[in-house]
Amino acid sequence: MTGSGTDIERPADTRSAILTAAESCFARLGIAGTTMEDVARAASSSRATVYRYFADRDALVTESVVRRAHANMDSAREFIARRPTVAERIVEGICEDVRRGRRDPMVHRLVSPGEMVLAARLLTESGRAVELTYELWQPILADAQAAGTIRADLDIRLLCEWISELEMHYIARGSTDDAEDLDHIRAQLRTYLLPALLR
Repeated sequence: MTGSGTDIERPADTRSAILTAAESCFARLGIAGTTMEDVARAASSSRATVYRYFADRDALVTESVVRRAHANMDSAREFIARRPTVAERIVEGICEDVRRGRRDPMVHRLVSPGEMVLAARLLTESGRAVELTYELWQPILADAQAAGTIRADLDIRLLCEWISELEMHYIARGSTDDAEDLDHIRAQLRTYLLPALLR
C-alpha cells in the first residue's frame, strides 16, 4: 500500500473518533436515546464502519468509560501514593475517585437514576467496573498486605468489588454541597471500612 500516510485510515484513530462521536451523542441525546445511526452520523462514518469496531451501543458505552478511566489511572495512582498512611490512601483514594466520577460527565450520566439499570448491566454484571477498580487498587492493597498494615486474609479482588460498588453508590447519589458530602463519606469510610481492613 502506498500513500503519504495522511490518507490511510488507521484503526486506532477510527476507533477513537467513533468513541468521541458517541460521547457527544450521549451528551446531546442521552445514553438510552442514542442509536448506532446517530453515532455513525456524528462520526461522519457509515453504520457498517461503526459496527466493525463496536458490536452495539452497550459496547460503545462500556469502552467510553474504560477509556476515560485509563486516561486518569496514572494521576489517580500518583494522588494515592502521596498519602502518608495506608488508611489515608484508602479513604482519600476512594474520595478522589468519587470526586472525579461526579465531575466526569459520562460517568455521572451513566450512574444517574435514569441510567442505573444500564450501568448495572454494563459495568457491574460485566465485571468491567471491578476490573478497573482492581487495576487501580490491587498494587496498592497488595503492598499494604505485604507490609502487614492490612489483614493478610483479605481477598483483594473481593475487596476491590466492594470498593467499586461503594464508589458507584457515592457517585450516583451526588450532592449539592460536594465538600460537605465528601467529609461525610470520609467519616463513613473511617468508621466502617477501615476497621474491617486494618490490622
